[in-house]
Amino acid sequence: MTKRGSTAVILCGGLSSRMGTPKHKLFLDRIVSQLEGFGVIALSVRDETQICGYDLQTWPDIVKGCGPLGGIYTALTMSETRFVFTTPCDVPDVTADFVDGLFSQLRENDSCLVPVVGANVQPLTGIYSVSCAGMIDEALRARDFSVKKFLSRIDAHYVDIDERGREFLRNINTPEEYRFWLNNNPSHSA
Repeated sequence: MTKRGSTAVILCGGLSSRMGTPKHKLFLDRIVSQLEGFGVIALSVRDETQICGYDLQTWPDIVKGCGPLGGIYTALTMSETRFVFTTPCDVPDVTADFVDGLFSQLRENDSCLVPVVGANVQPLTGIYSVSCAGMIDEALRARDFSVKKFLSRIDAHYVDIDERGREFLRNINTPEEYRFWLNNNPSHSA
């Protein structure tokens, strides 16, 4: 499997309440640059007014108020490709090589592939088959919005990522974490 025939979706629907400013404004350009090579790159957003000014497809949540599982559902429903790579807008260090490594482990019959670092499942950065959309729809109708719980109901392909891989999946949630990250990434400008 390769990413060329797949869709990449950046999950941007969060409220950014701990950050105090929309996180996509801080990291979106950087993440998009690492996702070049996908057939389609799209943004999953809460609503049509959340993000503008980007030359990317923007997909508002089909089912409102469901968190990241709702964003993944929207991505799978809107995608015209079989597989969708998702990553949150607050994970700025995901790299093209990391994504390629995930795709190299994707099997033809996988419903999804999700990285695990130590004992921590990282379900928002993963590869999902559009065949999961119906099962996610059932979970959303039951008001069960946990991505990890959803994964426990299907035959998820978990991929162990060594501790060095943790840096690719680190999310930035607070102004303090952002300042720390900036100090370690001086070439980045928001």
